[in-house]
Amino acid sequence: MTRPSEVDEAYKQFFRDLPFEQLKPEWEELFLEWLMFDYKPKSGASSLVEYILKDPDHIEKIVRDQFQQIAQTQKYSLFEILEIERSKWFLLEDIYTGKTYKVYEKKGTTQIKNPGQIPGRVANVDGRWYLVGANSVYFPITYTKRLKGKMKRMEIRNFSPKDTVELLRAQENHPPKSPPKVTKKQVSEKRKELQAKYESLAKEYNVTLSITDLLKKIDEENRSALGDFWQEMMKNGLPEKFFFDQWQLLEDVWNYFPHKCLNGLSPVEMFSKLKGRS
Repeated sequence: MTRPSEVDEAYKQFFRDLPFEQLKPEWEELFLEWLMFDYKPKSGASSLVEYILKDPDHIEKIVRDQFQQIAQTQKYSLFEILEIERSKWFLLEDIYTGKTYKVYEKKGTTQIKNPGQIPGRVANVDGRWYLVGANSVYFPITYTKRLKGKMKRMEIRNFSPKDTVELLRAQENHPPKSPPKVTKKQVSEKRKELQAKYESLAKEYNVTLSITDLLKKIDEENRSALGDFWQEMMKNGLPEKFFFDQWQLLEDVWNYFPHKCLNGLSPVEMFSKLKGRS
């Protein structure tokens, strides 16, 4: 089994210079998963494999066989949720290989309602795929077919819980900014500025989705997954290159123009209204 000195070494490999007192519970869970499945101490075998071989707890044969199946078939990757059968299973696509898995998972399929992405570990036990390891993190984004093709060509095969923690730490260090508190005049001026910028860049990027149509779609959006909304816009004339190059512009358009679901206000106006009450 992994000795204390090896755990210390593993911690340094995983977190580098992160002080122990700054460790978040969800990061610790991912570290323990990595320690069990991926970290190779001097013996050369992972903690799970070593446990199976030594069997210090004399586990039942059926449980031992299941552990062996997990050790032999497990893989960690970034998966996109293609379909959800509540309380039963996910249909997941490995972002880096394109392979799909029908993964049986009761808790996750009751909590997650929309397509998105989850980094996680799957393993096949008795002919069925399951999520194993730490609780999965959910990112409410999806990729276009073109971007998925680029991801496959990158041929990434060593994605691990370390990468997931890096993403979470980056979010921690750079949290999304709250919309500014603004006046009606500032909103009006900002809208004119954004419309002019969009129309100018539309010529450069061959955008066929007019600003009028985009604003209509934003006004009618119904709080579905944001990634799905922009995917729909890309099907309606918003080039993928424009989306990635001009994301800040699109984010500002989203925040400064009206949404019916916000009673005709924009997110920044709603924020200013709520801020005024606090």
